[in-house]
Amino acid sequence: MIKVVVAALLSVFVLTAGAEEVNAQRAHYNYMLYCQGCHTPEGLGIDSVPRIKGHVGNFLRLQEGREYLVRVPGSAGSVLNDAQLAEVLNWMILEYGEDSIPADFHPYTETEVAQLRQDPLLEVEDHRRRLMEQLRNSKE
Repeated sequence: MIKVVVAALLSVFVLTAGAEEVNAQRAHYNYMLYCQGCHTPEGLGIDSVPRIKGHVGNFLRLQEGREYLVRVPGSAGSVLNDAQLAEVLNWMILEYGEDSIPADFHPYTETEVAQLRQDPLLEVEDHRRRLMEQLRNSKE
């Protein structure tokens, strides 16, 4: 069931991406090179690096959470260009987000990523803790 939903979301993403064609194979390759060392191939995280599988979509419920995914040091400081980073983030959300992806999900764009990554987070753990509290409070 989850794979069907992901496939449907990916097809919508490809259609709404406009001129920016999404290449899932390339995005997965870039994830393997630049992200999975900490987030693991399955998106489970290690040590202080958070799990993304089944959870990453929750951040998209808040604008500040959406920004967080781009502003964390691993994203903001990545060697990937803005288009590649947008593609990897969108791929991660669709691949690992599962039921956490909000119904109104709209993909990151190159322009959005370019703007957000100019202001990287320095206090990541404190920021994540505040976001998690806001997300919990928003469900009440």
